Amino acid sequence: MNDYVVIGSGIGGSTSALFLNKKYKTTLFEKEPYLGGCSSTFKRGKFFYNTGATTFAGYEEGKFMYDFLSEHKVDFKKKLLDSSLTVLYNDKKIKRLRDFSAFIEEINSAFYHPKNIEFYTLIMKINKRFFEINDYYYSNKDIFAKLKSLYSFKTLLGSFYPFIFEKADKFLKNYFGNISDEYLNYIDNQVLIVAQVKTPEVNFLTCALALGYQFVDNYYIYNGMGSIFESIEEKLDDVRKSEFIEKIERKQNDFIIHSNKSTLQTKNLVLNSSLFESASLFDDKEILDYINSYKKLDLGISAFMVYMKIDTKQKLDHHYQIILDKKLKNTISNSLFVSIGASDDEKMAGSITISTHTLNQYWYENKKEKKQELMDIIKNIVCLYLNIKEEEILKCFAATPFTFKRFINRTSLGGIAVKYNNYVFKIPSNDTVIKGLYNVGDTTFAAQGWPGVMMGVRNLQRLICDI
Repeated sequence: MNDYVVIGSGIGGSTSALFLNKKYKTTLFEKEPYLGGCSSTFKRGKFFYNTGATTFAGYEEGKFMYDFLSEHKVDFKKKLLDSSLTVLYNDKKIKRLRDFSAFIEEINSAFYHPKNIEFYTLIMKINKRFFEINDYYYSNKDIFAKLKSLYSFKTLLGSFYPFIFEKADKFLKNYFGNISDEYLNYIDNQVLIVAQVKTPEVNFLTCALALGYQFVDNYYIYNGMGSIFESIEEKLDDVRKSEFIEKIERKQNDFIIHSNKSTLQTKNLVLNSSLFESASLFDDKEILDYINSYKKLDLGISAFMVYMKIDTKQKLDHHYQIILDKKLKNTISNSLFVSIGASDDEKMAGSITISTHTLNQYWYENKKEKKQELMDIIKNIVCLYLNIKEEEILKCFAATPFTFKRFINRTSLGGIAVKYNNYVFKIPSNDTVIKGLYNVGDTTFAAQGWPGVMMGVRNLQRLICDI
């Protein structure tokens, strides 16, 4: 009998297993032969590629993610970046630099406005204050938990009250007065990276956090993002890779996990699989009713990915965003996020991961033809903007939401969109109304990416310690 079973080894699952493993008998299940989920590193042919998430932001002493990984002795080779992202937009090139004065020069050269210094000073202050707050507790399993949660948000509400309840697009127009459509489009696409939606659908606090992540420490991770999970795996007692969960039974106060290789009984269960797609694992009506109560939050937002391996002598930045004048076909985005392996990274040099936002519904029919068409369009755009020659491309292939379903068992990538009307007990908490059933990851509190998911892991720790 286990104390805990964790299903899925993405950021949330792997780190949850890490803290649980210290005190409880814990097993981590992963469908693939490597850990990491959307943040993993995989091999195809002779070459390695980062699956999706390739930014590692907020790893700073005194902040939870740094303290957590340091406490558990998770070690990996990294390089602090001066610029989190280079934005290419028509004839403009904007480096989102960590240094404030240098960035102001960048943004003023691209989108001069007399309020830029004042605006980005506000962005820096909001981000600094936000990551200082660590007294949050989020649970919506019953009325008492909700009241306790609401009380714990007093510091957050007190610090950001005017920004939480005002839509970002309205705030920006009121703040700047006159701001060009081009500048707004630039801001929209920075918010899209973090929140999965643009400024008309988020509050200004979310917008500020999206614009401010460049001012926190961002790192390049050598040997792929998977190297972080390799270090985590070394600290765990029971990791079962290449095991696919077929069914989960609820038996009185326990859960029976049936995989393609084994059966295991546990007192507690942590789902790091997408909440919406976890329903297929259960027959229990109470659990299905709980999952389906959040079904309206599943907008079917996902990613279309292109992977390339190049051999070039030119010096390229690690991260680019290419903003286009109109949406790409079969996507909901007019931008591409491009991540490139460092030239001094023997394993990942010349490995490129390109992503854009799409909807699952676009890929129900004619998948093969659409996939080839969109891959060719994206490849040509990236090669044009980054001056990559056809003869420098060693490999190029693509992945649709249904490719991800086959490999990491989820079609919707990027988590719940952080929309203006999503919060205040409308998103799933890390505990549930079902005794012993927990959630972690980008479809629950708090959001996607390393900083967002790790906030959820911190919250899960608090929920479990309170039991």
